[in-house]
Amino acid sequence: ARPRGPPPRSAARRQPAPAEMETRELSGFLGSPMHGLSGAMSLGGDSTEQIRKIARRACFTEAVQRKRAANMLLIGALSGLLGFLFAFIIGLVNERLMGKTNIDGVRFASGRGYFPSTVSELVHDPDKPAGKIFFAFCFCGAIMIFFSWYPTQLRNVYIGDDAQVCGISWVTLRQFVPAPGMMMLSIITTVPAAQATVADEFCVGLHLLGAAMLFVGYFICEAHAIGWGPFKGCLDSGKMQDKPKSLRKRKVCLTGIGFFYVVFCIIQVVLGVPAVANSPDNDHWGKLGSHTGIHLINTATWKIKWLKVASYASEVLCGLCLILSHLIIWYYSEERHYDLPEQLAGLHGKADFGKTEADSSAESDYEESDSESEREQT
Repeated sequence: ARPRGPPPRSAARRQPAPAEMETRELSGFLGSPMHGLSGAMSLGGDSTEQIRKIARRACFTEAVQRKRAANMLLIGALSGLLGFLFAFIIGLVNERLMGKTNIDGVRFASGRGYFPSTVSELVHDPDKPAGKIFFAFCFCGAIMIFFSWYPTQLRNVYIGDDAQVCGISWVTLRQFVPAPGMMMLSIITTVPAAQATVADEFCVGLHLLGAAMLFVGYFICEAHAIGWGPFKGCLDSGKMQDKPKSLRKRKVCLTGIGFFYVVFCIIQVVLGVPAVANSPDNDHWGKLGSHTGIHLINTATWKIKWLKVASYASEVLCGLCLILSHLIIWYYSEERHYDLPEQLAGLHGKADFGKTEADSSAESDYEESDSESEREQT
């Protein structure tokens, strides 16, 4: 007869051991269950320790890449900063010391030095100091910024790839528009309008395209990220991680970029108006003696020269605001504070994953024999 009474309680559900729970968590981190991982590669020994080692190496690799992005952004921004500063200084030096005589060394009738209306006009000759310095610093800076991949590596810039315009993500536009535009700006030089030939007009057009890619492209991408003006921004949605103090400074720099770029464009339009371009107070270009081509005969008076100086200064200030925006991004990025391990892990011939059991046993036998020989020598 069966004893009466309540049925026996079922055994309590077995709780997984701490080591087993850690194994499951690490397996989930790697994106595959343990049985799939063991079938894909032979870990050998304690699988939990092997997975932990792989996870550490994956985190170390990502930390190195992201810290490298911050460092390359800093070097690229400083290089661009030096390029614009040297261009501004050389422009002033040329105007005061070497810009008051024509190609024959004869002093201009106006007694004033020639001052270019744009930085591009100043550095258009790659054989002169201004052209060499500007090309070197700006091109190296553009290369550093481009290969840093900072739009996808820094948390205070990355906004995900869901936000798109014309089927292209904003992150992709930020990566492949401003930095290549800076390369075009430094490589494809322009010439003064009076000396430009039909072939030179192509270079002038491509140079202006590079300038638009750099200044307008960066302005729109940064405005979309931080929420400047009519742009909503990506901070409230949690896509971008940045501090309010950093955002305020980035918005100030972005306002400076927009303001000085608009001022520069307006002055260039004014200087191109026929009444101003053909004014007797403007620079006078033409044939000079036995020299071939078009050369500067006389310089502009201050009625026109102050417009050229304002145009030149506005372009320089626009570039400095753009570079300063990059420096602020670097300064407030958390990636530059990453503290990497002080010692690299050793790699013995083959990688830890992908080894067969025969390879693992051979390495074990080799290490044992090596340790025995060391003991014998001792």
